Amino acid sequence: MLKKIFALLLLFSWVTAFAKPMITVTYPVQDYFIKKIAHNSVYVRVVYGSKHDFRFSNKTLIRKLSSTDYYFNFGLKSEQKLIDTFTKRNSHLKLFNMIEGMSFLKDEFGNKIPYVWLDPLLVRKLAMKTYEKLVKIQSYEKKSFKKNLDIFLNELDEIYLHVKKRFDEKEVYGFFSFSNQLDYFAKRFRLDVYHKKFKYLTAKEVPALVNLVRKEHIKHLGLAKDEPYLIAQSIAGHIGAKIFEYDIYDRNWQSNIFKITRHLANY
Repeated sequence: MLKKIFALLLLFSWVTAFAKPMITVTYPVQDYFIKKIAHNSVYVRVVYGSKHDFRFSNKTLIRKLSSTDYYFNFGLKSEQKLIDTFTKRNSHLKLFNMIEGMSFLKDEFGNKIPYVWLDPLLVRKLAMKTYEKLVKIQSYEKKSFKKNLDIFLNELDEIYLHVKKRFDEKEVYGFFSFSNQLDYFAKRFRLDVYHKKFKYLTAKEVPALVNLVRKEHIKHLGLAKDEPYLIAQSIAGHIGAKIFEYDIYDRNWQSNIFKITRHLANY
């Protein structure tokens, strides 16, 4: 009897040691980065995913999302309430900021701009940090993770060169944006980004803006997901700019980068 119990305990220990870790992330793009390295070695639950409509009032969903081993995040202000909510329910939840310690741009008020994953070369650092964390979680998968990491790093280099070539071939100087979400993308590919307040133009503002557009050859206006289209449409109509929409949290990160490039380069 004791032998059977001992054997069951050993089996349980073995299964537990090699069980897939459960990770919660905030946005689909975080799932993308994790899976590029871990593939199917981990389970990932996405807060703002397509499988459910997240609400803090949904206690059942909160309980499910918080009952994981790790919460991978970007340390965004919008994620703080999630961190507080999840750790309150699960004191053993381990937090990992995927972009912590990286060099950041600052906005006009001196605040950190966190959207580093819009720069393919900075994603290399994000990927390596994620790899190191995953190895700590699953050390027995280190060889596999390293192989996947190397493949992903090569992909990132190819993506960077592809986008750079497209902009080198076209006369793209800059674009308007209502936020600083594309600042890293613009800096990496030497584009000027002109930030606009999200409001309708007054009659007095139009001439100066039209002159700026002509002088700097600005042809595009970026519109982030969930930003009202009508204001962008109004401004674009005054200055003759084309609107391009984007979602920096979309899971298909590579296609998203190419989509932004295609709009700006008009190819």
